Amino acid sequence: MSTTLLRVLSQRRPASVLTQEAPRREELEAILRAAAGAKYDERPTGWRVVATSGQAASLLAAAMAGLTSVPTLSGPVPRLKGRKIRVLAAYRGSLQWASRGGVALAIIFRHHPELPQSKKDQRGDVYAARGILEAAFYAQGWATAWSHREPYDRDVVREFYGLDEHEEILGWLFVGRAASNNIPARAINLPPRELEIRYM
Repeated sequence: MSTTLLRVLSQRRPASVLTQEAPRREELEAILRAAAGAKYDERPTGWRVVATSGQAASLLAAAMAGLTSVPTLSGPVPRLKGRKIRVLAAYRGSLQWASRGGVALAIIFRHHPELPQSKKDQRGDVYAARGILEAAFYAQGWATAWSHREPYDRDVVREFYGLDEHEEILGWLFVGRAASNNIPARAINLPPRELEIRYM
C-alpha cells in the first residue's frame, strides 16, 4: 500500500486564498486525464472540463451575471436604475469570484440516456471525480477551491460553455498555489477527520 497516496488523500484540503499562478497546459491536461482514469470498457466519459484562465475571468464573470459581453467600468458610470443596477452588481461580485486562482475548471456532467444507470446515479459518479481532482492537484503541489454558484441567467451560462440538452455544470474547481496567508497552510499536518467505522 502506498503511504504517499494515503498521505495525499488524508492531507488534501481546500485553500482559503489562491495565487494567480496556474499549471502549464501540459501539466493541467495530464492531471485531468489521470483523474478520468483508464479506459477499461466502452462506456463514455460522463464529464468534461472547460478551463478559463485568469485573463478570461471577466468573460466568465459577465456570463455569470447574465451578460453577453464585458461591461465597461472605466470612466464615469452613468446613473442606472432597476435591473441594470442589479446586473452590474452581479457582475462585480462574479468578477471577484471568477478571479480566484490561476484557472477555473468548470466540471460539466453529461447524461447518457442510453446507459442503464439512472441520471441520478450517473451524476453521482461524476461528483466523485471532484475528490480525485483535488487529490491529484494537491499531489502535484497545487491548491484548489471548489465552488457552486448560481448564475444570474442560466441560459447565458449554458451558451457561454456550449452546453447541450444533456449537460449541466456541477461546479467550478479553482486552481492555483496556496497563498502565504492561506488557512490552513499547506505545510501544516492536520489530524484526520473523525469517521465512524463499524464491522458487521
